[in-house]
Amino acid sequence: MDPHAHRSPDDPDDPDDPEQIELQVIQDVLDMVESRIRELERRGWRLTVPRSRIYATVLLAVVVSARQSHRVPATLDRAAILDEILDGADPFDNRGRQQAIEDTIRSYASPAN
Repeated sequence: MDPHAHRSPDDPDDPDDPEQIELQVIQDVLDMVESRIRELERRGWRLTVPRSRIYATVLLAVVVSARQSHRVPATLDRAAILDEILDGADPFDNRGRQQAIEDTIRSYASPAN
């Protein structure tokens, strides 16, 4: 029996529902941004803008990346930048890679000393 057969299209627990996929992408990105902000703060840096500005900047990068995929529909889970954001690389230590979140955070932070 199909485990999804009893679910309605609007079921918030349906992992195949496009809206739930988009919500999960947003949540994953925001969680990663928060994690990276906290790591930088532990290293003695402080933010020069509200956290919400950093969240908005990174989310905009995801939206733009999804649009650039030229796939229809241009959903957030198709954003190429997600691989870079959610790959789990060590934050702030691996300068050989592009680091969308770290670069964004650093542009809105300064050393506390």
